Amino acid sequence: MHSTTYDFIPEKNLSIVGVAVNEGQNLHGTEKGPDVIREGGLHDVAKYLGWNVKDQGNIENKNLTIEKPDLEKYKYKNIMNATTLGAANKMLHETVYKSAKEGNFNLVLGGDHGIATGSISGMKKAYPDLKVIWIDAHGDCNIPEGSPSGNYHGMPVGHLFGWIPEGTVPGFDWFTPNLKCEDIVYIGLRDMDEFEINMIKKHNVKVYDMDAVTEKGIGKVLEETFEYFNKDGKTHPIHISFDIDGIDPFYAPQTGTRARGGLTDREAHLIIRKTAKTGNLVSMDLVEINPELQKDAPLREILHGDQKMIKGTETVCLGLELIRSALGYRLLL
Repeated sequence: MHSTTYDFIPEKNLSIVGVAVNEGQNLHGTEKGPDVIREGGLHDVAKYLGWNVKDQGNIENKNLTIEKPDLEKYKYKNIMNATTLGAANKMLHETVYKSAKEGNFNLVLGGDHGIATGSISGMKKAYPDLKVIWIDAHGDCNIPEGSPSGNYHGMPVGHLFGWIPEGTVPGFDWFTPNLKCEDIVYIGLRDMDEFEINMIKKHNVKVYDMDAVTEKGIGKVLEETFEYFNKDGKTHPIHISFDIDGIDPFYAPQTGTRARGGLTDREAHLIIRKTAKTGNLVSMDLVEINPELQKDAPLREILHGDQKMIKGTETVCLGLELIRSALGYRLLL
């Protein structure tokens, strides 16, 4: 194991915050994601890699101040559970901003992907030059008019871009869009709504769908991604927002919106390890692990090359190993 340098993190201080919510979609179980990751060995993994761990616990409904606004004044009053999600994202925004200003690496455990509005806006406030690698089967850049489901976990990027205008969603009066289209690179897309496809093309958002990953190879995709981020000659901090469904369900079945033909576990690890190796990684979301799905899934068999401190189902163990890669674990080089 070779150590990884984090140029924007002065000391190896890791802040962990769970967001135990499921209101961004219609399945129960994602709210249990943060704790199954912890129980699978998260603290041991981080300490093994030399990190000082500060676990800030979970953001959950019981500790939220949920507003009861006059819904009639909002254009998008029908987004499901908007006021709860707005309160959770506000608390997350404030938590990661404060932690980032203290110089910590921020690890955010979901929960569904609707929490990325809070994590990315908070990190972007702390690091105005922040870039985002969004790994997902889905674009999550919808707006209510284009959303077949009305679920907010399909809209956070659209909200961050300002495609959902400021002040139009109840519970989000605190929020100001602060992500530009050129600040993000998508990797792994393969299950998109028509509206999202049109908007991504219209705004020239950088995308490597699974066809591009297959054609170019993940190494080339990453090379081009880092060149794209650094085309202004600056060194930019990077946030990874990782939806576990970006990986093929063969490797990560315990998630709610599975789509065939995704990333392999090796491709997923390379994305994270190569990003960490740049020295620019400052934070990561890991979302949409749902232990309530396939509840009878067995614990993963421990092979010779596995760390025994990591335990759980295939999906949970893979999630922990992705975090391990973000925190500096390498195979050899």
